Amino acid sequence: MERCVFTIATSFYKRKEWVEHVYNTLKAQTYPYWEWVVTDDFSEEHSAEEELKAIASKDARVKYYEQSRKKELFYNPQYGSSGNIVMQLDCDDEIYANLLEQYVRYFSEDSELMGITCGHIMKKELEEYVSISAYPMEERGNINFAPMARAWRNTIPHFDRDGELKWFQNDTNIWRHVEARGKVMFLPRELYNYNYSVDSISKVKYSPQQNEAIEEERLRIEGRWPALNEGKRCTFDLKYLPIDRLTWAFYGSDFVKSTTSKRVNFIKADIKPYEQQLLDALYYDHSLIYNGDSRELYDEIVVYLNVDTYEYLVNALPLLRESNPGCSLRFFIDKKLFTIDEEKMKIFGAYSFWMTGGLTHGHVYL
Repeated sequence: MERCVFTIATSFYKRKEWVEHVYNTLKAQTYPYWEWVVTDDFSEEHSAEEELKAIASKDARVKYYEQSRKKELFYNPQYGSSGNIVMQLDCDDEIYANLLEQYVRYFSEDSELMGITCGHIMKKELEEYVSISAYPMEERGNINFAPMARAWRNTIPHFDRDGELKWFQNDTNIWRHVEARGKVMFLPRELYNYNYSVDSISKVKYSPQQNEAIEEERLRIEGRWPALNEGKRCTFDLKYLPIDRLTWAFYGSDFVKSTTSKRVNFIKADIKPYEQQLLDALYYDHSLIYNGDSRELYDEIVVYLNVDTYEYLVNALPLLRESNPGCSLRFFIDKKLFTIDEEKMKIFGAYSFWMTGGLTHGHVYL
């Protein structure tokens, strides 16, 4: 079997201060077979070209790509690549240290898998929480959202050969090309930190005329593959579909970033055997214990809060506090399944929480 070698492509624009951060996330990868193809996209100020070329001169894994036009590498991340898997990484985002290792597992297991994207958390300056990537996959025929940490087999020579694209919809364009050629996977596991930046090209306030042009470009891209756009064809791998919503409980947990195995007590009183089996496969590199003995020690506790689980916690939580002082406990609430009641929530004591739509993630130290 051919070894997976990743080409990670990053185009910098006015993001000089992020160079070392992104480089360090790559050097921290547990999977060693990668190269980093970089460029500065003709920045008028805060150009990263000098810093990138300096790194490339010292590290053979880093290649500086000289563009012939603006956004050339942004729209065609495979240019200058020698790897058989290409991944596009934005210049101010962060991939977790085990991301490439996770991706290799699935690309190696399934030769028909064309592309992978994963779950992410969105934060301002990688610190202040904004949202999670909660995309209910059962409602979709294909991955018609911005795929983060998108990676695909390097079999597509061009995505925008003639410079036709003008705006920021490279993610849609790339992913439609990939989906048109085969199966793709949304890996429902947090492996990426998306930096919400108010001055990014997708967050700028555009004029009505510009918004019209952006929409025209999107429709032109989607129009090339009507079967995908109209949801007539299911393109994504169905392996983890049965636990799609269940996995949302793990977003924001500490252990997801760990490169060493952690012992995690996952509490869902009514968990099904098939859910356990699929979670074990998804988090194969950690030890998940389901509704574990409250007298035992755990590295972290994750709670999927519904009516049955709440009743379970009333008795279990005092023992957990006693046996796991200071342990991090994360709880997740889907308002479709459980109504937040201030009186009921008192069992957690002082806790912090953040919300995405109808989803609530809470945190407390026991």
